[in-house]
Amino acid sequence: MPKVPIIMPQLGESIAEATVVQLTAKVGDYVDTDQEVIEVETNKAVMSVVTPCKGVVESLSAEVNESYAIGSTLGFIEASVEDAERLAAAPRISPEPPQPDDQGFAAASRAPFNRDSLPAHELSSFLSARLKARMQDLGIYPTDLGVVAGTGAGGRVTAADFEAYLEHLSKLPSKKASPMRLAVADSMRRSWTRPLATLGVSVSLEPILAHRKTLSPSPGPALYLAKAVALALAEYPQSAGILVGDKIFLPGSIDIGVAVEVEDGIVVPVFANLDKQPLAELPGQYKKFLQAAKEKRLPDEAKGPAIASVTNFGTLGVHWATPIPLPNETLIVGLGYGEMRPFWNEKLGQFVPRLQAELTISFDHRVIDGGQSGRLVRKILLLLAEPELL
Repeated sequence: MPKVPIIMPQLGESIAEATVVQLTAKVGDYVDTDQEVIEVETNKAVMSVVTPCKGVVESLSAEVNESYAIGSTLGFIEASVEDAERLAAAPRISPEPPQPDDQGFAAASRAPFNRDSLPAHELSSFLSARLKARMQDLGIYPTDLGVVAGTGAGGRVTAADFEAYLEHLSKLPSKKASPMRLAVADSMRRSWTRPLATLGVSVSLEPILAHRKTLSPSPGPALYLAKAVALALAEYPQSAGILVGDKIFLPGSIDIGVAVEVEDGIVVPVFANLDKQPLAELPGQYKKFLQAAKEKRLPDEAKGPAIASVTNFGTLGVHWATPIPLPNETLIVGLGYGEMRPFWNEKLGQFVPRLQAELTISFDHRVIDGGQSGRLVRKILLLLAEPELL
């Protein structure tokens, strides 16, 4: 019988690979079309790889805890001649990075060993072809060598330096990084190839806290912030544009992510068309997304991609931070810890206590300048000061 490949599917616009966490079928099993055979994990959630047709599982080359690029063959199904011919005529997912869609989003592939593609901060010293090949075999990036003092000409890290470093590491306690941690690390590595900038302002939380008493269930500060960001970006859509070549692609819809901490990582459920959603309906949706995020099983409507995201690091008692936007996002807005501070009241001519927090925005400086980001933040502050407008 002919064989049909089981392919790692396109799991999201910003996802280049996924890690196998479980094989849910075994060789010899009969399977139906679209039946789950493999569970994989990305920086977004646990997802399924399904069969392209019915038949018998002929082989599974995928291994648990191993990562595979989008488009990789993970096994084969013994299928009918009709299904094999039909699927052979269908376009196959390419492991090469796809071109931007109408929103300008593209899945970035990892190419850590192409010296010409690496930013200057990753090239602390020239790496020989031999050393790069050795690093590639071990899955080590040039950024991982920042602590290695090179003894070669001009401070170059030599093969001997690298092997000595590995010997040093072998004597240290270690544990295997989880698939979630590796996925987050990959996203942050790709995000950091851009020139990112951050600015911050103080915001009063009192209007939000007063307004949330009028709603049941009441939204948390992160949802107020997400809604304000959505409305501000609807007014200033270029602030969420994606630069590809010589064009800035504007968002087709205002989809905003809200960062959620999970075991050993971050999951970002996405609220689609958030600028058009009533604030009062968000708590129920957020509760559903939060539970799904904790289980790393986001529903399809929450997988994004987002054009921007928000994070409430204030829940950790942190006042100020510089969060990093995901590779498919141009900006991320963070909210710090709220505390009572003296505020000068012009009308009273005296300082009065006010509950305030720091709001920060980190952005791709290729797309947004200081003035543009400042206007965006000012709009967000105005909306948070009058939450009834949300």
